[in-house]
Amino acid sequence: MATEDPGNADAAAPVVEQRGRLFAAVCCALCLAVIWATLSQDVAAKATSAVLFVIFCVLGVFSFSLRERALTTIAVLVTAIAVWRLNADALTPIMLDLSRGAYLAAFMMLMSSLRDGAFNSRSVLEIGRYLTNQPPSRRYFALHIGGHFIGTLLNFSAVSLLGPLVLRGAKAAQTPDSPPELFEIRLRRQISALSRGFSWFNIWAPTAIAQAVVLTTVPGSKAGIIAPLGLMIAFILLWVGWAEDRVTGHRARMRFARLGFHVARSKAPPFPYRSMLRFLSVAAGLVGLALMLYLVSSIQFVSAIMISAVPITAIWLTVQSVTGTPKTAGYLREKLWKLVRIGVPSGSPEAATLGLAGYIGILGARQVDHARAADLLLSFNMGPMVIYIAVSGFIPLASCIGLPPMMMVTFLGGLLVSIPQLGLDPSMLGLSLLVGWALNLTGSPFSATSLLLSRVVAIPGTLHAWRWNGLFTIMSWVVAAIVIFAASRVIV
Repeated sequence: MATEDPGNADAAAPVVEQRGRLFAAVCCALCLAVIWATLSQDVAAKATSAVLFVIFCVLGVFSFSLRERALTTIAVLVTAIAVWRLNADALTPIMLDLSRGAYLAAFMMLMSSLRDGAFNSRSVLEIGRYLTNQPPSRRYFALHIGGHFIGTLLNFSAVSLLGPLVLRGAKAAQTPDSPPELFEIRLRRQISALSRGFSWFNIWAPTAIAQAVVLTTVPGSKAGIIAPLGLMIAFILLWVGWAEDRVTGHRARMRFARLGFHVARSKAPPFPYRSMLRFLSVAAGLVGLALMLYLVSSIQFVSAIMISAVPITAIWLTVQSVTGTPKTAGYLREKLWKLVRIGVPSGSPEAATLGLAGYIGILGARQVDHARAADLLLSFNMGPMVIYIAVSGFIPLASCIGLPPMMMVTFLGGLLVSIPQLGLDPSMLGLSLLVGWALNLTGSPFSATSLLLSRVVAIPGTLHAWRWNGLFTIMSWVVAAIVIFAASRVIV
């Protein structure tokens, strides 16, 4: 791994609420139990992870937000219904579904640990500045592609990191004689490019939480089929988004020209070759370690990525402390201790959301009468292709009224895959669920991207999702539907 700059660690580090050593210990124990269950597939390991997931939710419920508390309440109600309907027979499926919820929670916490390295990295900061300071003709590609590929390593931390840089750059570009509308149009185009690029990495990248959810929810789905089709959709949508951005920019320039204001063209900054090399070395180390683990075991590659996250972060922090400004002997020990004490638990609210929503969706799907559901769906005479496209569009619509995509993906995936009469291909169903998840990220004011941007850049969710990205989301659904239609005819 190439050398890395430590940067200003204290200034860049995210503010993390410390919930106590007991909670941190439970978070780490939960992650270790999930890794044990993933590597061994042992029943005792699954039971251990299920129990620790319950303890994790109980300890955290008083410090979590209203969202996690509401999901906890729903999870208790769904569990009570399952026990009432199935009696003793419900214990095994509840334990298995809790272990799957534990997997999702641990995935989020382990992957969130990478942001400890990112927020301490001067190289990541330099890359972010380079992306946000591009001239208008190259800015969309820079931010879309940058958000896309930085997201593969940092997940939602990419939005947290780049969003404020975009806001800062848009403010800095304003001059005393600039129209106020110029700031808004610059912010709109740059934030939209960032969020669009970030949203569609989820459809193919093995580091995305969406991949972990779909591959565990839809048995038989294959990443080797989903990923190439996802890359195809993401590549097409890069150009669709660029075209829409060019139209938006052209209209803005015409409007400013009528006002007698000419937008000066900025000069592109030099490419940060060393910083990019360092960042890519971290990504290569993560993929390389995961590939080694994948080859020597029978686990899925996305699980290997999850297991590799903390070791790579520890190496990243170690290299930063060795190659940067000389520090005291205890500096590295303090950073590594914070990784365990704060870094892993820092993703606990999102982990609880994903784990609980996944558990509710999976267990809820078990409570549905599959025979009646099959009869109802068959009565509409819908073929597999129609179901794929309908599912991809239903998830973002449900998110617009506040239903978490995690819950809908796990519920629909668990229900539809259990009805063989529908003739659905697991990989195509998985692709459709991932498309719906990605559409939600740009098209719903309640999506994680909209909520995160609202917090770090103060952009209302409805403005980001509906006014800035509504047309792009609709066009994305049309493009994805065409690819799904073609793939369902060729592959299945």
